[in-house]
Amino acid sequence: MKPGSSQFTVGLLIGLLAACGVFAWLGQRDSRPNSSAGRVLTVAHALPVTHPVHLGLENFAKELTALSGGTLSAQIYPSEQLGNETECLEKIQQGSIDVTKVSAAPVGNFVPLFRIFSLPYLFRDHEHFWKALDGEVGRDLLAALSKTEAGSPSGIVGLTYYDAGSRSFYTTRPVTSPADLAGMKIRVQQDPVAEDMVRAMGASAVAMAMGELYTSLKQGGVDGAENNPPSFHSSRHFEICKHYILDEHTSVPDVLVASSKLWESLNETERGWVMEAAKRSSLFQRGIWAEASDQALADLKAAGVEIRTTDPAPFREASASVTAKYATGERAVMVERIQAVK
Repeated sequence: MKPGSSQFTVGLLIGLLAACGVFAWLGQRDSRPNSSAGRVLTVAHALPVTHPVHLGLENFAKELTALSGGTLSAQIYPSEQLGNETECLEKIQQGSIDVTKVSAAPVGNFVPLFRIFSLPYLFRDHEHFWKALDGEVGRDLLAALSKTEAGSPSGIVGLTYYDAGSRSFYTTRPVTSPADLAGMKIRVQQDPVAEDMVRAMGASAVAMAMGELYTSLKQGGVDGAENNPPSFHSSRHFEICKHYILDEHTSVPDVLVASSKLWESLNETERGWVMEAAKRSSLFQRGIWAEASDQALADLKAAGVEIRTTDPAPFREASASVTAKYATGERAVMVERIQAVK
């Protein structure tokens, strides 16, 4: 072999070895959960992109990117793209999605302590509601999400609360008192406390998915439902139900939760970013919710819905047996703690 050829061959081999080293280093770097390329969290929910929850999650994604400098970001899948609320919660437990929003009501099927949110007239007013959830009571409730009733890991990590307003009845015929609900079929979430509350007021409770409700209302399968103003408006149920009584029987928050599999894969700094982004998005979402609620009521009125306020005392009295039934054990202790918040 000529000297020139030998030197060329050696140089080529050295170059190939160096290149292999660089590619190996790049491969190791990119295989880490949080490389400089960033890690994208899968965020799913069941509501439309115009809903305050979606806007809150957009803010969560924005804050997460800013706090982490792009190390963590989020891709949002709205409108049941990855399943309805229950399916998303199950996927959180499986670890196939990272973050979702779920109403506290169906969470009670996984963590019974959360059924307190379905108790009628638990909070004195909206200010009392947020003082409780922003304080020690709210933090303890989020921590309780990590365990099932049997004490085993639930696969869920509680992050923060989103405003879902207060739930009130909307119906196809006028309601001014609990007596007017007698004989009606009212759709409720899949929550035994909500079902018993409706029955206590003289109506029949029909648990069904939100996506099935419009057709059921139109066909007369149910005579009404109960929800907050933005959801009543965005669902277009007002096209059928022209009566809305603001009895505000329950204030059930939405809960932003993460998968424990995600949580275990993050270090303390990364967890801090996620928690801070969640907290900031909660404050942002509350403002958006207040605006959306006021606008929804105005739009409902313009669409011909008769909106009534009412004395809550008769409704509270009619549902007192429900509170007595479910406010037992640790729930009774939590109810006392909530009522003690000033």
